[in-house]
Amino acid sequence: MLFRKRAWDLMRDEFATVDESASLAEAVRALRESQKKTPENNIVLVMGKTGSKEGVLKGVVSVWTVLTALDECVLRDPDLKVVKESDFDKTFARASAVCTHTSLAGHMDPDVPTLKPNDPLPVVLELFLRRKRGWAVVQENGKVLGVILVADLYRELSADMVAAF
Repeated sequence: MLFRKRAWDLMRDEFATVDESASLAEAVRALRESQKKTPENNIVLVMGKTGSKEGVLKGVVSVWTVLTALDECVLRDPDLKVVKESDFDKTFARASAVCTHTSLAGHMDPDVPTLKPNDPLPVVLELFLRRKRGWAVVQENGKVLGVILVADLYRELSADMVAAF
């Protein structure tokens, strides 16, 4: 079974996207919205334009990206260190608003692990393990077809493992 399954069989063809001109706040909103349907989703694809070609994958904003941004521009805000407890929520909200209204350029990960739709399951597994990411993008001829999350890969592999017992 392992060699019969392809990236195409595992991928999700519904995934969150934002334009490269979006703010971090828009990416967070898109991610939260997609998690209503798919709670294990932890990425938003950042799409843009290269030359005259539109719909080009520029990068990914992940939950880790958002947490890193929160740490860098909110939790390390010197104002938060000196506020009284009663003012903390207001100061935190202000710092978060400033942080999330920044451009995605400094927050997205442009190094996207990609697969072809026909890649067999062992190739998918190898990519996940080698790149140490919980997601990969399935592309063909520069067009994004879907995403595979580590939960999808685990579900498929564990089903075969259980069947072998």
